[in-house]
Amino acid sequence: MVKIGQFSFLVEWAGCEVPLRKSTILLIVLAAALALSACANQQVGAPVGSLPAPQVQVSEATLAAAEPSPTKEAVIPTTARPTALPETNQALDIPKPENRTHYQLNLILNYYTRYAVVDETITYTNRSSQSLTELVVVVPPKYFPGSFSLRSLTDGNGSPISGWQENGVRFSIPLAAPLAPGEKTSLKFSYQLNLPSHEGTYGVSGRQTNLTNWYPYIPPFDEEKGWIIHPQQVENNMLVGEYVVAEMSDFDVSLQLTDRQELIEVAASAPAEEKNGTRYYHLELARGFSFSVSDSYFEHEITQDGVRIRSYVFMEAQEAGIAVTEIAAQALKLFGQLYYPYPREMISIVAADFLHNMEMDGMVMISYGVFDFYNKTPKTNLTILTPHEISHQWFYSMVGSDQAQEPWLDEALATYHEVLYYQTYHPDLVQWWWNNRVDGFEPKGYVNSDIYLSGGYPSYRDAVYLRGAQFMQELRDVIGDDAFFAALKDYAVSNTYQLAGRNDFFAAIARHSQADLNALLAKFFRN
Repeated sequence: MVKIGQFSFLVEWAGCEVPLRKSTILLIVLAAALALSACANQQVGAPVGSLPAPQVQVSEATLAAAEPSPTKEAVIPTTARPTALPETNQALDIPKPENRTHYQLNLILNYYTRYAVVDETITYTNRSSQSLTELVVVVPPKYFPGSFSLRSLTDGNGSPISGWQENGVRFSIPLAAPLAPGEKTSLKFSYQLNLPSHEGTYGVSGRQTNLTNWYPYIPPFDEEKGWIIHPQQVENNMLVGEYVVAEMSDFDVSLQLTDRQELIEVAASAPAEEKNGTRYYHLELARGFSFSVSDSYFEHEITQDGVRIRSYVFMEAQEAGIAVTEIAAQALKLFGQLYYPYPREMISIVAADFLHNMEMDGMVMISYGVFDFYNKTPKTNLTILTPHEISHQWFYSMVGSDQAQEPWLDEALATYHEVLYYQTYHPDLVQWWWNNRVDGFEPKGYVNSDIYLSGGYPSYRDAVYLRGAQFMQELRDVIGDDAFFAALKDYAVSNTYQLAGRNDFFAAIARHSQADLNALLAKFFRN
C-alpha cells in the first residue's frame, strides 16, 4: 500500500504488498519501482557461517528464571541451516520486576513551530529498604537553555509541591511524609518544550524532530550510592557516549499533532493506535520512550518471525531503506537464537538527520550518511552498523548497565555482534570487517574506560568499541567457543530487566570456564 497524502494506492507485485508513504502524488511511479525491487528480495538470507549453539545449563537460582517454553521453530532453509545454530528459538519466561515506575505522558506537538506542551504523571514505588524523604528527578531538556519551562508541579492529588530545589538537570522534590519501602506516590508535571535547533536525538534538524530523553524521569536508587545520576560529557562540541541510566519502567503515551498532521509521519518506540486524531502508545518494560517525527519520511515494513520491522528514510535513501529491514531481520533472527527472541511487537529503524547512530527502546537511528553511501553489497557501513544497533535491543534495553561508568558492557558487546553477524551471513568478509572496522584504526586505551576519559569521542571509540571488540575475541579464544557463547547467553538471561555491572559479566564467564583471565584483563582493563 502506498499512501500519498490523503490518497491511497495499492502497489502489489508477485503477491507482495509494500507500504511506502509520502506527501506527493508525483512519486507513485518511483514507489512502485521500489516495491518491485523489495519483492525481488523478500526472503531473509539464511546463515551460511557457523556459530556454536549457546547451550546454557545453570541453576534456577542462578538465572532467577523459570524453565524455557518452546516457541515455533525459526524458519531457516534446511539446505543452508548451519548445524551450529540451535534448532529452535526458546523464549525464556524471565520474572518481570514488580512495582515498576509508570510514566503517563500526554504530548501535544506543533511540528512546524518546534513547540510542545506536556502533561506528565510519574507513579513511583519505593523498591529500596530505606524510607525516602525526597524524590530526585532528572530533566534532560535542561541541558539546552530555554528548552524546558515548568508550568506546574503537584502531587498525585493535584496539590502544589513547594520547597523543591533545582540544580542543573536535577530536581530534588521533598515528600510530605517519608515514603516507606513498598509505598507508592505520584508526581504531576506540566511543562513546555521549546525544541532547540540541534542535530541529535533531542531537537530539530532540517528534516526531522527527535524526542529522546525529553521528559523528567526518576533515576535508579542504589542502597549504598544513592541516586544514580551522571552529567553529560561534551568535548570538542561532540557528545561522548550516553549518560542516562534508567530502570525498567512502563509507558502510556499520547501524541497529538496540531498542524498539518496528514503530512507528518511518526516513528516511535512502540506501534500507535490512533483515535480521533490522537496517537496512543503503550510500552512495558522499557528504559525510555522515543519519537522521531518528520514530513519527509518514506516507510518500508516487513515482518520477521512475527516482529514488524519498519524503516523511515529520506527520499534519496529508499533503496537502502528496504535493504536495512532485511539486514535487521537477519540480525534479529541471529541474536534471538543466541539469547532469546526479540520481545517486542515492532522495531523502528530511522534515518538520523545527523552524523552518528543511536539506540533506543524499540527504535534505532542510523545516520543519513550511512544510508546515502549504501553500495548494495555487504561491504558497507549499513551492513556493519545495523546489527550493532539491533544488538542494543538486548545489551542496553533488556540488559541494562551504567552507560556512563561502564559503557563497554553494551558498546563492546554491540561492536562484537557486528562480526558475529558477518561470521554467520558473510563469513568470507570477516577479515575485511576486522581490517576496516577495528584493526585499521590501531586502537589504544582501556576497555573499561568511562565516558569522561580524555581525548573525547575518538579516544572513547578506540578504547570502548574497538579495543572492546578485540577483548571479546581474545576472551573467546581463551575460553573456547562453547564456553564463550554459553556465558554470553547466561549473562543476557541472568541480567534481563536489571542493571548489570562488570562483576555480573565475569560471574557469567566463571560459571562456564575456569580459564585464567589475569593476563587478558591486565592487557585490556584498568584496575
